[in-house]
Amino acid sequence: MRHFTRPVARELTGLALALTLAPTASAALTAPAYAGTGEHAAHMGAHHMIRYVSVKGCADKSYGQVPCGHWRLDLIDGTHVSLDDALVHSRDAKGRTEAGTTAPVTVSGDGESVAYFRRKDGRVVVREFHGPVHVMPADALPKGVAIDRAALRLSLDGGRLAVMYSDKKGGEHARVFAVSDPGNPATISGYEEFEGFSGDGSAVLVSGRTDDNTNELVAYDASGRELGRVVPPQVVSNNAPRALSADGRTVAVVTGSARKPVLKLYDMVADRVVGSVPYAGRRGSMPDMADWTGDHQVTVHVNGEGGSGARVTVLEIDTRTGATRVRDSYKVRSDAYVYASCGGG
Repeated sequence: MRHFTRPVARELTGLALALTLAPTASAALTAPAYAGTGEHAAHMGAHHMIRYVSVKGCADKSYGQVPCGHWRLDLIDGTHVSLDDALVHSRDAKGRTEAGTTAPVTVSGDGESVAYFRRKDGRVVVREFHGPVHVMPADALPKGVAIDRAALRLSLDGGRLAVMYSDKKGGEHARVFAVSDPGNPATISGYEEFEGFSGDGSAVLVSGRTDDNTNELVAYDASGRELGRVVPPQVVSNNAPRALSADGRTVAVVTGSARKPVLKLYDMVADRVVGSVPYAGRRGSMPDMADWTGDHQVTVHVNGEGGSGARVTVLEIDTRTGATRVRDSYKVRSDAYVYASCGGG
């Protein structure tokens, strides 16, 4: 399961969103809107869209530092939003607050939606930044499963949500919801790592171990039907991050070094590497996330080496030529206990 990490370690209607005082502004940015056919077409202007979410860390005698305050959304135009109704501290199986652990929160790749556990009742909700709040069923997280065993992931456009959790025996499961109509989720089980949604949100990619102790990749459609299962070559299984294309079969994986990265394209059906594209890396930066954001475009987030105020650089890579464009670059707040960037969008 994917969990938040502190920036210093490496690289996570009726309810008001209160804008904080932040007089800074940034130039308009261009971002992809992946429709599954053709390259990105939408533009991120100076209006509010989410860049990343974080929570402040405060000194604590028992833990050294703990999350405190509210979740904060940093927007691409330089303003900030306080997510006041979101649960900050995780809870154990008995409902007790865990002071040193954050509850799950995630941002869609297009920066238009954020998912979290609601503080007042523990319900999972998806808030469209310019639209309604979608409340998931009360059993989105099965009865008896604690919030501290859960994680959340949104698709690129925020249309689908995965609620991932570990059972008491350590088994991993994911319930996949259609955000606008969440009544009949699909359940995917028997994996070790939820890799993410495909570029168009119609499928998911997971990874795990076979009975022969080899690594495997498995793709499912949003209804839980298996699309493909394969033991990939080591260049794919031993590297990360990985991302599934909208075709449900092509996996992009970042290989090589930080200075000389190479994007490998692997066809799960043909069981072979079909592309090897060197691209411009960033010194001292390691890849953290990868997403397909166009038919021929993969977006990679790279995080600078440790220290407060880690720098995140977002790269758009042409999978045919390796041409690389810096879509965004920013420093995470120096007081952040944990943070989670938006995905590829």
